[in-house]
Amino acid sequence: MKVKTITLEGETGYIATISREDKSIVCHIADKNGTSVNIHLVSPDDRDDQFSLAECIQFQLDGCRGTNSMKHEYFRLITLFAD
Repeated sequence: MKVKTITLEGETGYIATISREDKSIVCHIADKNGTSVNIHLVSPDDRDDQFSLAECIQFQLDGCRGTNSMKHEYFRLITLFAD
């Protein structure tokens, strides 16, 4: 089984769509109106890069700097796309 795409909506109303495209994990973040805010591409075999992405997603979706447990919830989802 492969996870192809995950879509998350945060307290801020922002939406993050995470997917695996070719040799990258890609995350599109959009605001409440669907306007693209950020696009991130990270390596599927670099856990530090993936954790940095988790921090970015957490901040955008939750609207605050999160605790380690909050960041790890997003990191766990990102690892579904990792090598």
